[in-house]
Amino acid sequence: MSDTATFIEECLAGRALATDADDWVDAWHDAPDASTAARMSLSDFLGMTESEYALWVERPEALRFIIAGRKAGEAPATAELLGDLVAAAARAGDDAEAASVVQWLKKTGRL
Repeated sequence: MSDTATFIEECLAGRALATDADDWVDAWHDAPDASTAARMSLSDFLGMTESEYALWVERPEALRFIIAGRKAGEAPATAELLGDLVAAAARAGDDAEAASVVQWLKKTGRL
């Protein structure tokens, strides 16, 4: 876990996995009161927009699509777009398949 990079940034750099999210949440909860992390919202600490965070809280399976969208070079998406993405790719078996769905959505102008 980095002192300066967010969870999403660490995932994009290949230094964290989506499955590490709970560890990051625990680190935020355990952060000393005087620390930078303690002064941040959890969404900021994780590197998510409020929309991304809201979707992740409601639908944890959305995390891999949030990361895949960022890997595809997309700006942070709105909750509505991410909800559509999760619904469209819910049957994706792995991250490569999810990334493929993101690319298709991008090509077809849906993302």
